Amino acid sequence: MTKDISSKAQQFLTEIPKIELHLHIEGAIPMQTLLDLAKRDGKGRTLKTVNDLRRKLTFRDFPHFIELWTWMTTLVKEESDFEEIAYQVLRELRKQNVKYVEASYSPGDYWRQGFSVKGITESLIEGKERARRDFGIRCELIIDLIRDHGPEKSMQYLDAATPYLGKGVIGIGLGGSEQNFPPGPYTPVYKEAKKRGFRLTAHAGEVAGAESIWVAVKELGVERIGHGVRAKEDPRLVEFLQEKQIPLDMCVTSNVRTGVCESVEAHPIKEYFRQGLMVTVNSDDPTMFSTSISQEYLALTQRLGFSVVELRRLIANGIYASFMSEEDKQAMKSQFDSEWERLERNYC
Repeated sequence: MTKDISSKAQQFLTEIPKIELHLHIEGAIPMQTLLDLAKRDGKGRTLKTVNDLRRKLTFRDFPHFIELWTWMTTLVKEESDFEEIAYQVLRELRKQNVKYVEASYSPGDYWRQGFSVKGITESLIEGKERARRDFGIRCELIIDLIRDHGPEKSMQYLDAATPYLGKGVIGIGLGGSEQNFPPGPYTPVYKEAKKRGFRLTAHAGEVAGAESIWVAVKELGVERIGHGVRAKEDPRLVEFLQEKQIPLDMCVTSNVRTGVCESVEAHPIKEYFRQGLMVTVNSDDPTMFSTSISQEYLALTQRLGFSVVELRRLIANGIYASFMSEEDKQAMKSQFDSEWERLERNYC
């Protein structure tokens, strides 16, 4: 395929088998599902169409994004809504041939409604299991401890999620306002989570610099970094990440839309890839950022010059960077290889 992306090439990018490792359930709710929630809430008086909602969710900068995110969470009125939310999110991903997802969720964002971690988690598990039965897509959950709420709350979230470890929940993450809440104070929470068997990831190097990544790796002991865009500010860190093959969940459109990167072309994913870092491709909050995982691969091809061979390596990185068992990784790699070969015969 050439850089001139034809409709046939776009279809190829939709059909290639994929993995999502950095996806926030709340930021991936399909527009129609969100609109239905808004209408039920009475907000449908001003939000009558999907386009109305899309305009409402257009943000100016990162603080405005957080403000709109908070507004969006108020549309969910019942813990049981999360079953349908998970189901619809996974249905949309399955249309793009996503086979496996590690989806973050932030139950602490719903304190206004009085929701519990237990209620939200159980509803999400029901929704994702229904999606697996209906569409064959597998999903594991990562609970976001939300750094803005402080380490004490984080420990409470960890305690509440622990009964679901291995029963739908696989790990913990640390999202929120990285520039205001550095990772260091969460070290005791992460050490306890590791003891209990949780897999560990955290947002770092997105809004804050390289030091945030160092702390996440060295003190929190994370196995994977969410974003890591600003690693290049410290060449020693880049060497360390390459040597240790610590995965970076990269979200190109997200980083452009939030102002972390000036443009797709300015994003470091290609540079990191060529330096041998373990980078993966993800959509983060696709509804909020008007993107999709297929569009992320399209941008890499069209604007950063990734070849088909390189895309295949990126997707293989996603398999290896996941929290699946080694046996499951090998099985998925074999399945993906078979699908790639068939698709390349048909399209390339």
